[in-house]
Amino acid sequence: SAGSGVMTFIKVENVGLIAVEHIVAVGLVEAAPVKRLARAAEQTLILTGGKKRQTAVLLDSGQVVVTALTLEEWAGLLGQSDWFNL
Repeated sequence: SAGSGVMTFIKVENVGLIAVEHIVAVGLVEAAPVKRLARAAEQTLILTGGKKRQTAVLLDSGQVVVTALTLEEWAGLLGQSDWFNL
């Protein structure tokens, strides 16, 4: 929780972990703005486990992590699955 010094991590495709507190945005890798962001990023980490690239995660460090998770899966992992029921 905030201020406790304990970070929460999300397991990504059995190949990595992402600290939830550092996630700024998640977008589809095929979207033009996300493609531009990934190209401009200082570092891009691919955590797909060999699966199709689905989403890109922008971290507060400016790094981009590409994953095979869908937007719906990210919403569920981040506790926001109701976003897709609007």
